[in-house]
Amino acid sequence: MAQTTTAAPTTTAAPSTTAAPTTTAAPSTTAAPSTTAAPPTTAPVLTFESSQEFGSFPTDTQSAFKAVVDEEFAAAQEKAGISIAVFSGGTLWTYALGEASSTTNMTSSTPIAIGSTSKTFVSALVLTQIAEGLYELTDSLEQVLSGHPAYESFDKTRINPDVTVAEMLSMRSGLGDYNDNREGKKDFFSNPTWEPADNVTLVQTSFTEPGAFDYNDTNLALLGLVAEFHGNANLNNLYSQTFFEPLDIAAVLPPHDAVPSDTAFPYGDLSPHAEGFGNIIDAAPYDFDYYWFGQGRMRWPCCGLITTAENLARWGYELYSSNGAAVADSVRTQLFDALLTDPVFYQGIMQNYGYFTTQRTYVLSSSANLTTVGHPGAGGGYSTLLRYSPELDVVVVLLANSLLQERGTCGSLEGQRDVRHCLASRIFATYAG
Repeated sequence: MAQTTTAAPTTTAAPSTTAAPTTTAAPSTTAAPSTTAAPPTTAPVLTFESSQEFGSFPTDTQSAFKAVVDEEFAAAQEKAGISIAVFSGGTLWTYALGEASSTTNMTSSTPIAIGSTSKTFVSALVLTQIAEGLYELTDSLEQVLSGHPAYESFDKTRINPDVTVAEMLSMRSGLGDYNDNREGKKDFFSNPTWEPADNVTLVQTSFTEPGAFDYNDTNLALLGLVAEFHGNANLNNLYSQTFFEPLDIAAVLPPHDAVPSDTAFPYGDLSPHAEGFGNIIDAAPYDFDYYWFGQGRMRWPCCGLITTAENLARWGYELYSSNGAAVADSVRTQLFDALLTDPVFYQGIMQNYGYFTTQRTYVLSSSANLTTVGHPGAGGGYSTLLRYSPELDVVVVLLANSLLQERGTCGSLEGQRDVRHCLASRIFATYAG
């Protein structure tokens, strides 16, 4: 929920184990030129507050959830803060610990960048527009962007006019990734103006034949343009009208929305500004506003949303549960049907990848597996996990201001491995009983 004041929950203690070795790879989205001042923004600033309207899980279940989080977070070496939410119907559990910045503890109402989990909003919006008859899954890029003021300027040897909406939604477009143009992205920090189409023009390679799975964010930039063109509004306004306001959830999408001042700072490899692991902003020659001035442009629809674990857990439930109200039943069916494809290698394991939704199985015990859907996010000093279990009708969300990609306590189990997935699988196991 968004309110006028921010309430902090009781779990605000910062851990004493934030020091870590220097082995974490530097995320590609932290580089910035030497300019240190970001232009002022006139957009209103959203303030997040924890909700008081939902019921609670049984006390022993809450204690078990907390024990899982405490154990997994304590085992991580490179870490800053973490925020967790578990949601099912009208029942919510939230918990936070660690630090949001060098001077602020993480709380359940601390906004955090959710990275590529933002993609779930794009597919939901595009499929909703299709359900409304604005265009079709089988329509080509030429069909859905013909008449767009930027489309004619795209290099058609790099941006395939015949690629379909479905191929972009499933990461099978054959397009090059604009993120590979690191020098071009640096200009996003200094250029006085920016348009969403600028991300597309960064693509440097010719397209290939669609069909093979290839995870890249050019698909998101193009679908963001499609959604805005047919929705006749900026993407942040479309999200608000279609999802945030009807569902009473809150999130912000830079650069069109202002970044809340209490947003968690990113932690990670401090190079090239310093050595070791720590607060990236403290080590850099630029401030937090400047960081997000460029990051908001680079991330945009692919991975730019900022929200809290509670809001994201509610979103996951409303999107994937048959009891949810984020999308029409026909759209939800499309999301699940798109997973009925051959597994692909993604994030270190074989799993199904549909319309910006993955299907991943967790091992709960020697005799029980649990299928979950959702989407992860990681990069730029943040990490996210959103997993929904259709069998249990419950969502687990983890937000962190570090990558948390070290092996967790259950790392020997196929499909779990890192701290995020160990934590989620253990919470699901606790909930299942």
